[in-house]
Amino acid sequence: MTLRKLGTVEPAEMADIIAHLNKHKDQRLRSDVSSYAKGRQRYWLQYEWDLKNRNLTTGTYDPKLWEFCKKWMPDADLGLAIYGPIGISPHRDDSYADWRGVAINLGKIKSWSYDCQYPEYRWSSNDRCNPPNPTNYSVPPGTVFEFNTKNPHGVNEPTENRWAINLWKVSNKFRADLDLVKKLNDPE
Repeated sequence: MTLRKLGTVEPAEMADIIAHLNKHKDQRLRSDVSSYAKGRQRYWLQYEWDLKNRNLTTGTYDPKLWEFCKKWMPDADLGLAIYGPIGISPHRDDSYADWRGVAINLGKIKSWSYDCQYPEYRWSSNDRCNPPNPTNYSVPPGTVFEFNTKNPHGVNEPTENRWAINLWKVSNKFRADLDLVKKLNDPE
């Protein structure tokens, strides 16, 4: 399995989304806490995965941005808006993430690194896994693609003003935690 392209964000829509992201970046962006992305700027959409405490909390609620995201991944529970010239070293997404993720690239990068060790969107025994074989993919601005979140993946050399959004469904392991956070934040 390689990266599977889902489509391309039209130029006018991409410009509108980038303008919207830029409008709110000073209030929303924070430094990433991941050791794989030191110095990267990001903020969580809908819900946030707390890497240190290993739990879900509330994230940024942005109806316009979330509507755009749900067009590409209708079953997404949370997302991560990423900004700037710092990539991320090859890593596997933490246990909050279900197997399938969607990435929306809104800027220039040298390449997207992906190592398809798990051939399907589920756990595979060692005899069904692929040997390590990291591959660098060209991912032009506007490209939307899906990937297995448990396969090592990373971003190489993004440009200064690059935006991207990654989307996930919460894994079964943390589904009850998500339901609790939703319940605590429900106004009714």
